[in-house]
Amino acid sequence: MAWTDRPDRFALWPAAWLGLGLLALGGCTLVPHPLTDADRLAEADGDRAEMFGNEEPLRHPLTLHEAFARALKYNLDGRVKLIEEALSQDDLDLSRYDLLPKAYINAAYTSRNNVNASSSQAVATGQQSLVPSTSTDQNDGAADLLLSWNILDFGVSYFGARQQSNRVLIGQEERRKVIQSLIQDVRRAFWRAASAQRLSRQIADSIHDAEAALPDARKVETEGLHSPVDSLRYQKALLTLIYQLESAQAVLAVSKIELAQLINLPPGQPYSLAVPHDLRLSSVRLPITRMEETALLLNPDIRELSYQKRISVDETHKALLRLLPGITFSYDPSYDSNSFLVNHYWATSAVRLGGYLSNLLTFPVTYRRAGNAEHLADLKREAMSMAVLAKLHIAYQQFLDASKLFRRAQEVSEVDERLYEQIRNRNATDIGGDLERISAKVSAEVSQLQRYQAYAETQAALGRLYAALGIDPLPEDVDTLDFQGLDRALRHAMAERNRLTPAANAEAAGSAVASRADERPAIAASAPAGEQAKLGVTEVAAAIAVDNSGPRSQPKPDASNPH
Repeated sequence: MAWTDRPDRFALWPAAWLGLGLLALGGCTLVPHPLTDADRLAEADGDRAEMFGNEEPLRHPLTLHEAFARALKYNLDGRVKLIEEALSQDDLDLSRYDLLPKAYINAAYTSRNNVNASSSQAVATGQQSLVPSTSTDQNDGAADLLLSWNILDFGVSYFGARQQSNRVLIGQEERRKVIQSLIQDVRRAFWRAASAQRLSRQIADSIHDAEAALPDARKVETEGLHSPVDSLRYQKALLTLIYQLESAQAVLAVSKIELAQLINLPPGQPYSLAVPHDLRLSSVRLPITRMEETALLLNPDIRELSYQKRISVDETHKALLRLLPGITFSYDPSYDSNSFLVNHYWATSAVRLGGYLSNLLTFPVTYRRAGNAEHLADLKREAMSMAVLAKLHIAYQQFLDASKLFRRAQEVSEVDERLYEQIRNRNATDIGGDLERISAKVSAEVSQLQRYQAYAETQAALGRLYAALGIDPLPEDVDTLDFQGLDRALRHAMAERNRLTPAANAEAAGSAVASRADERPAIAASAPAGEQAKLGVTEVAAAIAVDNSGPRSQPKPDASNPH
């Protein structure tokens, strides 16, 4: 029987072909399936459990320090940045494996329904010169392991891994920005909520008394007990005070909700704040030049662009490497079960050199583009440095102005309080005296509200100053309202940075130190860049601690209004 006439003993089962056809048709019948209400409700229940299920319950008045701690631990935006940083670290770990040689394993089993036979034909005569023959089994198994290492790919992967390591550092700087912004928002929201807790009941009572006094004021006008002009002026003043109180009441009504969102408390959950009894500020004398050096050294926006410059430089290295020819070393041990083979096991080694000739044409453009990218990175960092310096000056001036306004508001509040006490202690029996008392009471509440609002603005200004400087407050210093905490945070941050990455500190602070060299002693100007950076930080820390002897208030629980 001829080779081509052998029975079809190895035909695939028709059921197998039918199954493959059904799978292919199933892929063509996929259609979109929108979420059902039940699915979304179950998903929302799961999200709510994840959002609030693992938190420590709040059973006591919340201090500012605890608000910072809960925000740093439970705030969802902070969690997002933490996971993004972890993903970036995972990408770095994966990029390291690109430096290893490539290993590819391949195994195959082949089966034919007939013999893989062939014959030959004479070129001159066109006649068959050999009978049909085969050198391959109908059932054959083969396997091989290919190990290859390309020097060019290794170089590109090396710089790619360096870029990813800098992206990890960028992720850390972005998380620093989120933390600094979060602390700033919590600081402002806490004091707005404190104002609401302290004054909401008094404001409501004052609005009620003022509204009750309006009919009496109109009665004085209609009965002619006082001059019509004086009566109308009194009514206008009273309505203006009511308007101010109602406007403040509308803002304060949502202040606790905003704070709850920042510290990830369920909306609507009642809680109270431990509000300090006395609101005090210490005076600050701080050279702005030292603060500029600190901001240029530590601000996360500038440091992020410094890392971007490194990435641009490594991208230049990668682009230039890709223009070079690549050298590939390979080793390929193989196995084949074909019975016609003399050797079933063998190994193949090779060295290959190859590249694109067109790279010679693109080299000038590639090199020019790489240089422009590095120059662009420098310009972006310089522009950001200018923006940070402007932000620092603005934040510093806002802090000084807010401190001045707070002290003035405190003086006005004390005067209004004493005035109200004097008017209340009179033995007034006429309507005019009662109206004067109500007006003085409302005015005192407005002054007290403005005092708390000024204090909240001072806290917000301090937070902006922290953010502009790039200082990460220590846990024991985040609730301070003076520069003692800033001094400790600065010294701690610099000690850690100098201990862990002194070379990076010298590189990041080199330009800032050089720009201030004329303000230093001669010995500092001749010191290395790293030593100059350390000297500059020490000077800033000493300057910050010049005048911080003022007393700080201790928080006292005030749970009179838990809502």
